[in-house]
Amino acid sequence: MKTKPATPQDFFNGIDYARLDTLKPTRLCVKALNLRPLRQRKLNGILNALTMQIEDGGDVPEVNDLLIKALRVAVIAQVGEKSAAASLAALAQFEQSEAERLRGRKAT
Repeated sequence: MKTKPATPQDFFNGIDYARLDTLKPTRLCVKALNLRPLRQRKLNGILNALTMQIEDGGDVPEVNDLLIKALRVAVIAQVGEKSAAASLAALAQFEQSEAERLRGRKAT
């Protein structure tokens, strides 16, 4: 009898709310840009994808890195680098917390 190979989903232990909390400042800063709905939804789509990665568990760091980069570029494209400063700072803080989490996981 063949068995299915393990996937990251097989190790889901529930939503990591603490990790999601580290993304909240970014979400709030992006919301504070007060973009028109059609422009805001582009940013929300990337934020939602990142949120789902964390919520579903077993997320892949490379995917998260690409989503973070996509969000950074999309915010700058929408409002320019100067107006995006608060959002970019919050995103950098989230990115740093993710890097620290991964370093801690690799050390064990």
